Amino acid sequence: MLGWGMDAYDFVAYAFVAPIIAPLFFGQLGHLGSILATLATFSVSLAVRPLGGVFFGNLADKLGRRGVLYITMLGAGLSSFLMGFLPTYAQAGILAIILLVILRFVVGFFLGGEYSSSGVMAVESVAKRRGLASGIMQAGFDLGIFGVTFTYTLVATYLPQSALSTIGWRIVFWSGIVTTIIGWLFRRRFLTESFEWKKAEKVSAPYRVLFTRYWLPVIMILLATMGFLYEYYVMLELSPFVLQTVLNYPAALAGLILTVLSASDAVGSVFGGVLVDWLRSSRNALLVTALIILALIYPTMYGVLMAGNGWLVLLWDFIAVLPVGVMQVYIRDLLPPSVRSTGAGLAYNGGTWLAAWAAIITTTMAGASTEVMPWLNAIVINTVVGGVLIVLSYLFSRLVR
Repeated sequence: MLGWGMDAYDFVAYAFVAPIIAPLFFGQLGHLGSILATLATFSVSLAVRPLGGVFFGNLADKLGRRGVLYITMLGAGLSSFLMGFLPTYAQAGILAIILLVILRFVVGFFLGGEYSSSGVMAVESVAKRRGLASGIMQAGFDLGIFGVTFTYTLVATYLPQSALSTIGWRIVFWSGIVTTIIGWLFRRRFLTESFEWKKAEKVSAPYRVLFTRYWLPVIMILLATMGFLYEYYVMLELSPFVLQTVLNYPAALAGLILTVLSASDAVGSVFGGVLVDWLRSSRNALLVTALIILALIYPTMYGVLMAGNGWLVLLWDFIAVLPVGVMQVYIRDLLPPSVRSTGAGLAYNGGTWLAAWAAIITTTMAGASTEVMPWLNAIVINTVVGGVLIVLSYLFSRLVR
């Protein structure tokens, strides 16, 4: 949980400073163009995650989960730290954009490797209440969100508004090296290898076994993660824009709400995991989370946008994150330990290929409007798309098992 949180800090830092850096790197494209280009650059990190998952997942199944997690943590942390030194477009022209894209590519590659092992290791290392273990591990992501939003709120509160676009956003990226060092030290001191992996029969070619024997479970996992990550990244990437651009909240107040959001995210992650233990079925728990999303997304977004209540973003986050607490047990139930990290690296991270477009599609549908109605329609429609994909995964699992 701690390690995933430290890596998440590096990953989500970009999302929360995106409204600030959009004009610094892509201002020449105009208002809509700069927002879309900034989101597209974030999407590079999502799109490359399956490659990192494939590479490091294979190593984790062959050599063990523990060693892989050292490498992925350091790689993601150092790459994000370097983003604080990037020149802006005004300083370096197109070179600034190229460097930004390269670093987001590297961050995404290592984060894909992180997720191929950390979540799998969490549910492999306990004998009971795997849902709770999955939810707690996933709540580590919220440690990262809390760290970023807390830092961002401090910066927005104590620096002049004009300094946010000069030194403020850089401080957010630089601060991530502290979390990386803390997380790495914790892993070196306390992390032990998964006992399920140690007892399992090893295979020399995890990919061949995965694709010849377990291709149907991979499709089921892929459908679920495509749906969950699609609707979740609509929330994660667009909540800062909704608060600051649509509702016109000051940066400090938006930062406060987004800081508290990390708590609702953690509660949602753990609650989703607990559902697995209560229902004694990861499949049934996954269906319940999808139905909650489909039932609550419209009234929630109506309250946020039409009633102008930015604090309801916390409820938006809670319902969006529910499936994540289920996913690790779902993966464990469908795949044996000999190919589990490979399958998680491919199928879970593979869902990011669709999620990478979530915020871009939603923003395009809304026209980057400063009015609320276009955003209400776009956000609800795209969240429903994610929920329907999760339901399809459940139905498919009922047919093939």
